[in-house]
Amino acid sequence: MAHNFDSNVSFGNDNPGFAGNFRALRHPLVVLSHIGFRGFAIFIYVFANVFFSSFIQQFLVILFLLSADFWTVKNVTGRLLVGLRWWNFVDAEGHNHWKFESSKDPTRFDPFERSIFWLALVTAPAFWVLLVCLAFVTFNWTWMVVALMGAAMTGANLYGYLRCRWSSTDEFTNYFTRWAFFSMLTRSNQAQQNPVPQGPLITA
Repeated sequence: MAHNFDSNVSFGNDNPGFAGNFRALRHPLVVLSHIGFRGFAIFIYVFANVFFSSFIQQFLVILFLLSADFWTVKNVTGRLLVGLRWWNFVDAEGHNHWKFESSKDPTRFDPFERSIFWLALVTAPAFWVLLVCLAFVTFNWTWMVVALMGAAMTGANLYGYLRCRWSSTDEFTNYFTRWAFFSMLTRSNQAQQNPVPQGPLITA
């Protein structure tokens, strides 16, 4: 219903912490599915030999979790948690088209849920890229292919939602350029305001 999106959730003034904030979520099951599928896929990848003796079983379970995560994030969690949606289609001439949509009023969505959404969206591809690198340096080519599949599927959703957030690559590049510049400027100012104390000079 509309009021689920428009009403603001009050977390109180007593700093309830993560557990209290989680109980106050508007869409707790959506948030759990957003984190759960991708987190469990990485967990099974790392501990697959503990639960399954066959590589085929391991591969199928990870593929199912990645597919469930891809569909859920693409079609459900992005729309409900941050008001973003993307999809692509092929026209009659065989050309692939990407469509990116964003809510006209992003303030309707809960800031805590938005933070969880973006954190999980960015963290999962980073983990899969790390697993790809680990499989590469250990010459485990079979599992590197599985990790590449995870990186590709989670990375596709990351790319789609970044394009929803920034309508063009120029806007995306300009945003992070400004962010990097102001971050360096802030650190420089902090360093000037809090210089490292020098030890006493030792003279002969």
